[in-house]
Amino acid sequence: MELSIIIITRNRKNELLRCVESIKKAVLGITDWELVIVDDNSEDGTKWLTASDLEIANAKIIHNSTREMLVRSRNGGFKNSGGKYILFIDDDNVVTEKMIELLLNFAKENDTYGIIGPSMCYLESQKKYLDFQKINLFTGKTSGEIDNTEQAVCDSDGIPNAFLIKREVFEKCGQFDEAMIQTFTEPDFAFRVRKFGYRCGIVKKAEICHNVFASDDLSARALGGQFSQKAYCLMRNRMVIVARYGKWFHKVVYLLVFSWLWPIAYSFFVLREKRFDLIKLYWRGFFDGLKYFFTGELKNSLEK
Repeated sequence: MELSIIIITRNRKNELLRCVESIKKAVLGITDWELVIVDDNSEDGTKWLTASDLEIANAKIIHNSTREMLVRSRNGGFKNSGGKYILFIDDDNVVTEKMIELLLNFAKENDTYGIIGPSMCYLESQKKYLDFQKINLFTGKTSGEIDNTEQAVCDSDGIPNAFLIKREVFEKCGQFDEAMIQTFTEPDFAFRVRKFGYRCGIVKKAEICHNVFASDDLSARALGGQFSQKAYCLMRNRMVIVARYGKWFHKVVYLLVFSWLWPIAYSFFVLREKRFDLIKLYWRGFFDGLKYFFTGELKNSLEK
């Protein structure tokens, strides 16, 4: 099997089917591929979907009997795939017709790149918002950048949302860290993969359209308000990234200045909507991140 496409989904049946339809159009020139969908214990119509409903020859749907969360579900999808190349796509995306072909061809022709992704556009406006991602290890800030040069590929500190990984990378570097749960999981994997000599890059001509919040949206919903684990992980995992991959001077600056500013800022923005539940989650994530910073123990206080 040359290519496995893996989609993780939960309670977004319409978005999932839209994504699948775009994939079907984008793989017309590819014969040796499969689709693996991992339904993370959905409570909507997703749980009744079968592989035959998708009208794809090589398709399978795995219905998790309990909630496994994003990272564990991605690893589960990988374990149930057989492709030499593994393309992960979030369910709230529409794939452009040339995206998969461009990523696959680039992966075949460039041995040094272990993770390859597309540039990203807002679904509604079609405006590009990311050619590469950077993480400032002093501040913990993640930013999506636009590249205005003529270079075809931009190295990136991880690739969110949609990315292709060579199977050999998983075999050498291991899978996603399930203790991370979600959020900052892609840069965590990318930083680890770099230690094995691989590069992570975005092919600018390959594009995907993502139904995502604008970067200047400071509503509670955009700041983790949809899912408790996201609000929690926004704080905890940011500190994990700095602790794992920052130099000593990054860690000192982050710990003294920025570590506590993040939960304060997020708490201020969601206070306007009286989301006291999110404020509690931000600070739980902060203290669990702080514990990891000093002890190396990655605690999940959301677990009962």
